[in-house]
Amino acid sequence: MAESVRNIYKVCREQAGYTQERAAELLPCSVRMLARYESGECAVPDDLAYRMVRLYNSQFLAVEHLRHVSHLAQEILPEVDDCTLQTAAIRLVNRVLRFASNHRDRQLMEIIEDGVITSEERPLMNDIMADITEIIRACTEVRIATKGD
Repeated sequence: MAESVRNIYKVCREQAGYTQERAAELLPCSVRMLARYESGECAVPDDLAYRMVRLYNSQFLAVEHLRHVSHLAQEILPEVDDCTLQTAAIRLVNRVLRFASNHRDRQLMEIIEDGVITSEERPLMNDIMADITEIIRACTEVRIATKGD
């Protein structure tokens, strides 16, 4: 597990203003176990991660926890940045405008009109899907930023 992933629990706790002792008391969890979770020595159980998300008021923690404990979630949830609502909203609008100005909506409709993606269409479809993934990422960042308020 990468250092940044292991420490997401610690980072979110500290951002919320809790000491290990106080967080352990409120979760409830022993200080020793919380330290082990934060260091990556032990995997954080989903029910405890859920309590951390609620206590620390961090939707970012929820997404990061899921992405790093589940291969399935990695396939579905985009990697996101923990950013301000302003940054997230600007990023979303920019991604949507770029999608529209590149006529990706029309290209997508042309590709899928016959219900078949040909080998010639595949590269363009992959590019369109990459753009859609960026829009989903930006939407998720807006959602996370609004939940933190």
